[in-house]
Amino acid sequence: MDKIIDDIVSIDLECSKRVEEAKKKKQDVQANMNAKKKEIYDSFVKEYQVKIDAHKKELEAKIQETRVKNEQEYKESLNQLSSLYEKNKDEWVSTIVNRCKEI
Repeated sequence: MDKIIDDIVSIDLECSKRVEEAKKKKQDVQANMNAKKKEIYDSFVKEYQVKIDAHKKELEAKIQETRVKNEQEYKESLNQLSSLYEKNKDEWVSTIVNRCKEI
């Protein structure tokens, strides 16, 4: 009878040991899985950050290009308007004065 009890206790201890080993393996697997998940997430974020930075540079270049183009067009328009004014100012002033005299 003692032999049976000893065997049962021995089997129980062995089973407890295996359960603890299984729990430890489960924790190790979960830790490894979490680390792998974090690694994948970090690489994903890094990859998209590179894409975002490249797109941002592209947009900034387009903005700068548009800004330069708009400024050039503005200067050209201003020069044309100034030239038109210089060319016609005497005539316009005369016309305004004559119309004011008619009233």
